[in-house]
Amino acid sequence: MVRSTTGGAGALQPVITVFITCCMLFSGVLFALQAEESPATESPATESSATESSATESSATEVPAVKAVVAEQGAESIVEEQVKDPAALKLEETLKKNSKCLKCHNRDRTKLLEDGKEMSLQVHRDDYLASAHGEVRCTSCHRAIGNRKHPSKSTNITIESEREYSVDMNNSCRKCHMQKYKQYKGSVHSALVAQGSDKAPVCTSCHNAHAPVSMVDYQAETGLPCKNCHENIFNAYSESVHGQARINGNTIRDSHIQAPICSDCHHSHEVTALAIGDVLRTTCIACHENIILLHNQWLPNAGTHLDIVSCAVCHAPFAKRKFDLHLYDNVAQVPLAMKEGDVPIQEQLQAIVEEGVEGDPLEIWKARGGFGQEGQAVDISLRSRMEVMSGVAAHQIASKSFAVRTCESCHEPNWREKQNVTVSITQPDGRKQSFEANRETLSSVKAIESISDFYALGGKPSKLLDIMLLLAVAAGIAIPVGHFTLGKMIKEYIARGNK
Repeated sequence: MVRSTTGGAGALQPVITVFITCCMLFSGVLFALQAEESPATESPATESSATESSATESSATEVPAVKAVVAEQGAESIVEEQVKDPAALKLEETLKKNSKCLKCHNRDRTKLLEDGKEMSLQVHRDDYLASAHGEVRCTSCHRAIGNRKHPSKSTNITIESEREYSVDMNNSCRKCHMQKYKQYKGSVHSALVAQGSDKAPVCTSCHNAHAPVSMVDYQAETGLPCKNCHENIFNAYSESVHGQARINGNTIRDSHIQAPICSDCHHSHEVTALAIGDVLRTTCIACHENIILLHNQWLPNAGTHLDIVSCAVCHAPFAKRKFDLHLYDNVAQVPLAMKEGDVPIQEQLQAIVEEGVEGDPLEIWKARGGFGQEGQAVDISLRSRMEVMSGVAAHQIASKSFAVRTCESCHEPNWREKQNVTVSITQPDGRKQSFEANRETLSSVKAIESISDFYALGGKPSKLLDIMLLLAVAAGIAIPVGHFTLGKMIKEYIARGNK
């Protein structure tokens, strides 16, 4: 019997397939178990290969992560642009508009004014952008231009003179700097501008409008801008004990006490005239707070001296001195001041002299009302104060080792013949106006009240005061002695009569 081989082979094929599959699965499981049981026994070559493989896998993992971060940052920047700060957008718009202005005004251009002079229109772009006004829109100050087309006939404004334009532009400064502007309006500078002075400073005289320096960058030691007008005074200050201390270390006594610069005494915007009233004394004491205590240790009547003798008289020992008789309003208890439109007192006194009226012109002027209403008498007196002759001398303060400490410097025989005498009055702008007076004024009866604080026996300020003092002393002795003698005589007379 013959069997079919084909049928037998076909029956074995599924069995063989299952067998091979089971062997492959068993081999895979066995290999995995061996790898878990012996990782530390791998050869160095195997470890290196594993490390490289791990790094490759890590890099492959980081690439998508970096891409994700970049994508996230890009999305954030897009969102940031969409919700940009309004202030930043406004600044960007301002700089964009200013760049249009600076494109032309960065060039050297001028404008012909009505007075025939030319005014520069150049604004240096880099200086302006780096200044404190670098983020301010040009039209914020130049409002006559506004958003209109420029240059054009509608924006071609007429300017009488550069000075007039500078005065008008003060109002633009007020828009942002109201507090400083109010201080300026109360200053001697503003008063001079109101009187029509063409030299008194306005805002742009001290602050460059297109390149203003911030307070952080301002260097006070240069003396600018003050010395542009007061160069002689600043030079005197520079050589003084204050100026030298400011230049060399910025201290006088202790590290916390700085040497004063112009604005420390006169202020920056509310500039005042220190020669009037007690302002100067108060200013000095603000830094030298122990001044009264120190002077009391060696100076007789120290308080009186500090009231009627200017600090510079003793502390600027090489300066010329004078007696200043200031007109004083006894009712208001303030130095007499002229008002806007008042005729200067020396002209009024001269007019009285020319009238030929008998009597003292000053007394006649007072009886007529002074600067008040005509025919209404006023209570005005003369208050004396010893001062130096000029503002330059007042800033030449020397070291205390050179200060005057001897009585003979002031209280010496015949000092009246050597002394300068002035009569002063406060002007409407706050400054003091002085004119020379006769030296014999100090010996007159009318001057007794004004110079009485200066009197010292033997100091020879006034022979009349010496005579009056001697008469007072003699009377003080004679009255009690006479009273005692007369009483004794009466008692003796009564006793003889009884006998």
